[in-house]
Amino acid sequence: MWIYKNQVGKIVEFEIKGENDFVIHLDQDLLISEGKGLISKLLIVLQTFKSSGSLERGKKFYDEYSEVSDFFLKIRDIVKRNKKPRRLELNANLFRYSQESIEIQSYPESFEGIIHSYADRFQFTHASYNQMKTVWDEHKADLRV
Repeated sequence: MWIYKNQVGKIVEFEIKGENDFVIHLDQDLLISEGKGLISKLLIVLQTFKSSGSLERGKKFYDEYSEVSDFFLKIRDIVKRNKKPRRLELNANLFRYSQESIEIQSYPESFEGIIHSYADRFQFTHASYNQMKTVWDEHKADLRV
C-alpha cells in the first residue's frame, strides 16, 4: 500500500474489469528504479517510529496505510467469488507382488481416496501405534487440541 499511495509514476495500478475480474498492472522498470527508493523510505520511517517510541505518530501511520477503501473491498469480493477449492494431493501406490510383478493402485479423487492411499502406504501395526502413542503422551501437555 505504501508504494501504491506514494508512487510518482505508475508503478502499480489496479483495474476492475466487469463483475468478476480485475487486473494488476505492474511496471517492473519503475518498480526497480522508483519502487526501490520508496521501500527504502518506508524502512527508514518504520525504523524511526520504532527507535523513537513515537506511539502517536506510529499509530497514525499504521491506521492510514492499513485502511481499506471501497475500491479494494470490491477487489476482495471478486477474489472471494473466484476462489477455487483447495487442491487435493492424491498419490497412487505401487505394489510389488514378485520380482516381475509390480502393479499400480489408483484411488478415487476424493478425501476418501486420500485416506485409502495413506492407509495402504503406511500400514497400521501395534508397534507403530505404540510409538505414536508414546510420542503423543510425551508432548500432549504442550499441544492445544
